[in-house]
Amino acid sequence: MKRLWLSVLAVVMLVTGCAREQDDGTGYLFSTTLPENPECIDPQYTNNANAEIVIETIMEGLVRLDEKGEIQPAGAEEYTISEDGLHYEFKLRNDCYWFQAGQEEKEAKPVTALDYVYAFRRLLAPETRSPRAEEYFCLKNAQAVRNGEKPPEQLGISAPDGGSVIFDLEYAESDFLYLLAQSCAVPCNEDFFLSTNGRYGLDEKTILCNGAFCLNQWVYDDYGSGNFLTFTKNNMYYDKEKISPSGLQFNIMRSQQEADEDFAEGNADILLTDTYPAKYLNSEKYTVTSHCTKTIGLLCNLENAILQNEKFRQALAYSINRESYSERLSGNLQPASGIIPPAVQLSGRSFRELYADEPLVPEYSPEKAWDIFHEVMPEMPIQELNEVKILVPETFSDRQTLLAICQEWQNVSEHYIGIEVVPMSEYRERIENGTYSIALYTLETPRNSCNAAIRNAEQELNIETHFTLNGTENLQQTVEIYGTAEKELLTGNQFIPLFYQNLYLICTAKNQQVYARPFSRSIDFRKAQHYS
Repeated sequence: MKRLWLSVLAVVMLVTGCAREQDDGTGYLFSTTLPENPECIDPQYTNNANAEIVIETIMEGLVRLDEKGEIQPAGAEEYTISEDGLHYEFKLRNDCYWFQAGQEEKEAKPVTALDYVYAFRRLLAPETRSPRAEEYFCLKNAQAVRNGEKPPEQLGISAPDGGSVIFDLEYAESDFLYLLAQSCAVPCNEDFFLSTNGRYGLDEKTILCNGAFCLNQWVYDDYGSGNFLTFTKNNMYYDKEKISPSGLQFNIMRSQQEADEDFAEGNADILLTDTYPAKYLNSEKYTVTSHCTKTIGLLCNLENAILQNEKFRQALAYSINRESYSERLSGNLQPASGIIPPAVQLSGRSFRELYADEPLVPEYSPEKAWDIFHEVMPEMPIQELNEVKILVPETFSDRQTLLAICQEWQNVSEHYIGIEVVPMSEYRERIENGTYSIALYTLETPRNSCNAAIRNAEQELNIETHFTLNGTENLQQTVEIYGTAEKELLTGNQFIPLFYQNLYLICTAKNQQVYARPFSRSIDFRKAQHYS
């Protein structure tokens, strides 16, 4: 049964004429869950995944991603790219407006080219301390601006005539359009930002919306329950006729487990979760779609005296029998042999399919593992060898598979590696402090891009690859370039891939045309329909 406050909201919206469910499925008030409070909905500042979900709901930039993950014009009606990939020019729509809940339509102000210029200057300004700034170092002078060596006015973005936005790049970036579709690339109105006196993005009164939905109410109490955000369809949105729902509600939980339970109790129509949805898969009451978006593996701490030894890591890699443990896995995981997860596509096809025949990790060979381990055994400090364990967050459920991997290693080396399961807070702290020998580690790709997957892994693993794309490669050449980059990342076995993990979108069967943006973990409600 829906929570009382959801019912009250629906009644209020009916009275105001905002929610009238139609025979064609439009006009419904959809509800979903957030596993945590967004904290601060400032696009250029936040690195909170839940805040980014909200931002993608209420704001949009020059371009956006459609339900297939493809680039579509948004705040810009068209754009051109120079042949060398260093100059982008966007012509703005003339019917985009800033809007705020409770505001009269006649008070809405247009979104201008200067709003984009100000947003990017904020994003790269050193005082903003944006965790997303480095992703945009492809912009001319971006790194110098970030370091305080040049003023924001010299950043490679300009608005020469008020109706267009121009980007000049330091170097060609094949994913630049996807960077512009991210939540931190939405515009920011300078006058409104300054009027909030440092409270920008902290409540519904300090947020302006220019997307398909407008934030109406944000209720959160650290010590209470029944926390939520509500959104209404934005009647100032240029494409409002194509937006099906009358409104949205996000129930705010305190963990993914609570979010899963909230959905199971019937308090939400839609759930996005990493948890294997066994009870929903074969039920006529639900539809389930999955996206394999993450790569999980063993991260070796190179500060550890044992794991510093490259041959030891090689022996460990040879001892992993993926074919054997694949039978033990829940449907949530599948064996992994690369960095880039299967959901990442090139030219509409999974990169993993395009590069399927290339071996990236050592093939299972207990004989080689035995020989290599016993070659380096005399160099190993026995006491420290016996203390090697795999640090595992308590949220990981397939522990029997890890135990099987540990048993295989014991069969090879005659030394046991155990697993140490800890709360997520302790796990994060120990990863940050380096107080582990081996950790079960997740590489999360920020967007549907091989380039993003490789760059993220470089940063997470502190390994530099040497691949470049000059824009002239055909599909097969591009596949080979990314495959070579993967090999560089996996050489030395600092990170040993084990699993690819699914993300699931679960809907009650009455709901249709709801889509997940799996890499940002937001939900596209634009076309969502509900049939009673």
